[in-house]
Amino acid sequence: MPTDITMPKLSDTMTEGRLVSWKKSVGERVERGEIIAEVETDKATMELEAFASGTLAEQRVKPGELVAVGTVIGVIGAGGEIPPVAPEKPTPSPEEPKPSPEESKPSPQKAEPQPTPEATPAAPAGDVPERVMELPEEKASAPAPPEAERGEGERAAPVVRRMARERGIDLSLVTGSGPEGRILQEDLERYLTEKPKPESAVAAGEGSEGEPLSRMRGAIARVTSQAWQTIPHFYETVEIAMEEGVEIVRELKGSGNEVTFNDLVVKAAAMALAKYPRLNASFAGDRIVTHGEVNIGIAVAVDDGLLVPVVKGCQGLALKEIALETVRLADRARSGRISQEEISGGTFSISNLGMFGIDEFAAVIFPPQAAILAVGNVADRPVVRDGRVVAAKTMRVTLSCDHRIVDGAYVAQFLGEFRRIVEKPVLMLLQ
Repeated sequence: MPTDITMPKLSDTMTEGRLVSWKKSVGERVERGEIIAEVETDKATMELEAFASGTLAEQRVKPGELVAVGTVIGVIGAGGEIPPVAPEKPTPSPEEPKPSPEESKPSPQKAEPQPTPEATPAAPAGDVPERVMELPEEKASAPAPPEAERGEGERAAPVVRRMARERGIDLSLVTGSGPEGRILQEDLERYLTEKPKPESAVAAGEGSEGEPLSRMRGAIARVTSQAWQTIPHFYETVEIAMEEGVEIVRELKGSGNEVTFNDLVVKAAAMALAKYPRLNASFAGDRIVTHGEVNIGIAVAVDDGLLVPVVKGCQGLALKEIALETVRLADRARSGRISQEEISGGTFSISNLGMFGIDEFAAVIFPPQAAILAVGNVADRPVVRDGRVVAAKTMRVTLSCDHRIVDGAYVAQFLGEFRRIVEKPVLMLLQ
């Protein structure tokens, strides 16, 4: 029995996906669990597995097409089943000239019976399949193109093809420097640098006509707009003494157990969330869902946007384990190899702009989470100690909260616990 291949819903925010490429041809054998296509979501390029064994009978969507979630993009037939070819429609013959009024009058003589031409028998209704999407005959029977004439997708990795689409680059115009002419990311950068600007753009001013949103930019616009319109944000900021934190990072550097300030923040947040679980919750219409697992999303900047890979089970991870996992996830996000599983399931988020020299900022909550922690840089700032103003290393953090889930006093207690842990980082080493 035929099995439909549909565009899957790979995230809570996904409403449509783009077919990047087919990995199987029509008529080719497919086994359950085998990769049959690549699909681009609003966050990453994913591999699509077959959920049944058989023969790929139809490809209803071409590479590059954008379709809604649930759309049938292909069909797997049982065994060697191939969908029947739709019968060709007979070409209508030219219309006979209409008889004149006199010719149409009945003749008094009995007209001799004229031999009727043989009518082409109509195909039985049952022979016509309900759903037939076949290529025109000349295309279906055409031989496979030689290697040199294949699409540019054959000469570029998925991440390169995605970058080209987001930047509006036609890969056929790019010269590849990789093995067998494969197009690399460096080739795209060089093409953008060397590409001459059209005179009209220079005359009218760059960007005067605007540019379409990329898939990622469109997803960010949609999610942040939804969050801003539906979540009543409020913010609380604290300044944290970082002398001991700086010392811990310095002592562990080069020891094989290196940690960063961001690792300290993630671990301290996980410990504080265990004590104040209402911030590890989600708003669900008429109820608040508190999560047992502390899954912390880390915002990672990528080309044309950001991804939020999730460190899962933080409540049970040691500081070193968190450090290793954040490095792994950040590398996969920046290289375009992140999986949907690795960017799903977050219950709390952290956005750190300290490495860019930002003192403090407020972040937009990622629905349906209760809060996001915005982290600034560690810098020398004036503080008052024993009645005197002195310079000390501090870090400012701002927690954006959903007022439907928590109130100001509860958030203040959470931030007090978070600050206590960060200022005494030895507490993190004991867990």
